[in-house]
Amino acid sequence: MSRESGGGSSSRRRFLAGAAAVGAAAVAGCSGLPFGGDGERSGSAVSLPSDAVGSVDWPASPFPAAVPGSLADAHESRTRSLLDDVPAEPEVPNAEMAAEIGADRERARKRTDSEVAADWPVDALSAWRRRRRDAAAVRGAYRAATGVDDGADLAARRSAVRDARAALASEVEYRAESPVAAALAYEPVELLLAECERHVRPEVTYPADPVAEPFRAGEATARVERAEAAADDAEGLRSAYLDGRDGPPARWASLIAVADGLRASVSRTRSTVRERAGGDEPLRGEDLSGTVAQELVATGDLRTESAVEDIERAVDAGNCATAVVGSGVALTEIDAFRAAVDEIRDGEHRGGATEASVRAAAERARTSVEEAVAGDDPLATRLVRPGLDGFEYVADRVEEGYSSARRTQATLEYVALYAGAVPAASEFVRERLA
Repeated sequence: MSRESGGGSSSRRRFLAGAAAVGAAAVAGCSGLPFGGDGERSGSAVSLPSDAVGSVDWPASPFPAAVPGSLADAHESRTRSLLDDVPAEPEVPNAEMAAEIGADRERARKRTDSEVAADWPVDALSAWRRRRRDAAAVRGAYRAATGVDDGADLAARRSAVRDARAALASEVEYRAESPVAAALAYEPVELLLAECERHVRPEVTYPADPVAEPFRAGEATARVERAEAAADDAEGLRSAYLDGRDGPPARWASLIAVADGLRASVSRTRSTVRERAGGDEPLRGEDLSGTVAQELVATGDLRTESAVEDIERAVDAGNCATAVVGSGVALTEIDAFRAAVDEIRDGEHRGGATEASVRAAAERARTSVEEAVAGDDPLATRLVRPGLDGFEYVADRVEEGYSSARRTQATLEYVALYAGAVPAASEFVRERLA
């Protein structure tokens, strides 16, 4: 059975992999990172120096309340407690198994001791949930390998977490001063409840013979631990937002109505843009081999489809805040893709990538992001998140030496177009919420 290896990539890469895992994004956001593989589609690769992309400044978090430090502190305390239950040199009859458990413990300890690289507090919580999960997997495997059968206790704990999640979900009435605030405050709560639901499912069952399958026991234990951590954070964020507010009205009904309307708007907009662009293959018949345009079209098409699918999943699950925010993201993606096709038709992006062109694209992306959030609009800040993630993803790839120059430039060009489309999408969503 496969287990997370841990180790060697940067904190940002681990964050992006786990979010997105964010599902959607991500808490870190509602969009995945469908940038594809690392190889060029054709042509020779251009070597990029590690600083070719650089960094981008993140705006303040759009979550409309301070996130209590006690939430991350609780995760850290629990993580360290789990690891403390496992000796550095586990006494397990199977020497190879003992060595593997010991190595896993050391990797988990190093991650726990490392600084959390997160630009928004909700992302820091996500990092700690993953660390807590890893520690639980080590402890669960160790206990199983030493003959402790936690199967019955784990089943009871899973049931308790499931009940707690259901109770919290039933209590969420989306109380907020405004519909916009409700969308921004409760989207991360919905995402955390969905994370809890995914991990509390017994998709990995505790083995009948834990001594024979300790790592399966560890994984089953880790999933319940992650579910409990997500439920804790969902309650913590909801309480943080409501704390000190004098009975704001429930916004559930209005968010549901707006989410349905926005889903229809996204569908109509996508159909209109596709028709005007020339259908499913807007640049059919043109030879874009070896150009940035080839990568730009592929990136935009995949991101747009992913964003639209995210809305459908959110609406079907009854996650109205996620659907509202996701609709804003999808409208932004659609407009960015339209702009990309228009620019390619106008003769842009039809060359290859060089170090100079990548640096210029990074600067355009940075400027576009800065302009998108210049008005201090929390909704615009939330919608620009996929662009920020895209920028940092390629920056990490280049810094680590795993760079495709054309794909790097294409992603940066797309980030610039995406961020440029954010203000209009934010205004459209805000008007529907008014």
